[in-house]
Amino acid sequence: MATVVILSNGHGEDAVGALLAREMLNLCPELAVKAFPLVGAGLAYQGLGLPVLGPRRQLPSGGLMLHSSSLLWQDLCAGFLSMTFSQLGDLHRLRAEVLVVVGDIYAQLLSLPARAEVRFVVQTLVSAWHAQDRHRTLPNRYFMETISLPERLLMRHLARRVYVRDRETECLLRSRGVSRVSALGNPMLDGLAAAPLAELAGQGRVIALLPGTRAYAGTALQMMLAALECLPGTTGVVAWAGGDLPEVRGWHAEELAAATTGHLMTLRRGRSVVHVYERCFAEVLRSSCLALATAGTANEQAAALGLPVVSFPLPPFYSQAFLDNQGRLLGEALIVVRPQPAAVAAALQRLLEDPARRRRIAGVGPLRLGAPGGSRAIAADLLRRAGLL
Repeated sequence: MATVVILSNGHGEDAVGALLAREMLNLCPELAVKAFPLVGAGLAYQGLGLPVLGPRRQLPSGGLMLHSSSLLWQDLCAGFLSMTFSQLGDLHRLRAEVLVVVGDIYAQLLSLPARAEVRFVVQTLVSAWHAQDRHRTLPNRYFMETISLPERLLMRHLARRVYVRDRETECLLRSRGVSRVSALGNPMLDGLAAAPLAELAGQGRVIALLPGTRAYAGTALQMMLAALECLPGTTGVVAWAGGDLPEVRGWHAEELAAATTGHLMTLRRGRSVVHVYERCFAEVLRSSCLALATAGTANEQAAALGLPVVSFPLPPFYSQAFLDNQGRLLGEALIVVRPQPAAVAAALQRLLEDPARRRRIAGVGPLRLGAPGGSRAIAADLLRRAGLL
């Protein structure tokens, strides 16, 4: 029985790794698929019942340590170095027929001590679109915003195949010496097929609220609710990632005794209504005409479904530099405003009143983020190349 280890470094990368694992097991049920998450607890893998390897610790930055010096310092104080040395030790002892690295140069570097008969890289973070209109890159963001020469050397010399999410990035890498590269679809877009929420059927002014999965999600949600107070008659629908909801002042919370699956509660204030859902991310997106979001992967998924995405910075976790970089990827589909309720509400109102602009934006995300179906296509391709399918 062949062993496949998926090594990933972040929440979005874990989600992609879990999708790949599921497809590989569907194709080859006899495989022994294991996960090695470098950041966080690897919850996406636990949901599939996969063995999770390596030491795990929830650090203060949630994987965003290079976004600011304060986050870097917090992670160092919380034991980042000792955890990394422990991970390297476990990777040095790791043996597998196939190693799949889902992530950027950091994940690829840490994977070096592991011994595998064949390696693959799934680069889900950086796209050729990030290079658009980039005049200057801060040193701490260089490796997050470009597929650098050191990363390309790792890809050329270690990876049997590199998978990227769009044709533009495939062409860019080929032009820079990485010949074993394919764009077979974007795994981030898989799992988004869902029906709209029945409770929201027929409502035209529905806004998806996507506060993200990190420590700032509660703060982000408070700002989003404050913005909706300025938009009476609007319905908000929250895709909550789990955990305790923050205290919501000024809103009346209705606990639902016989709620729809995933429907946690309904919040009301004046003429504004907000429904809070858990484990219904795709359904929330499919029910909405635009998104108010402070996330990474979720912003891209919303744009890929044709939703305009309004966002605002929440430093140090969710910085303006991060949004600038994401804006190069999403183009007109991302609208960044000041972190003030009135400014956020005004941006939402302009979009709600301009259906022609929403229709124009709807074509931007699908063009820039690639096509769905990547999980199965990549899983099948790498298993064939590894001689397991």
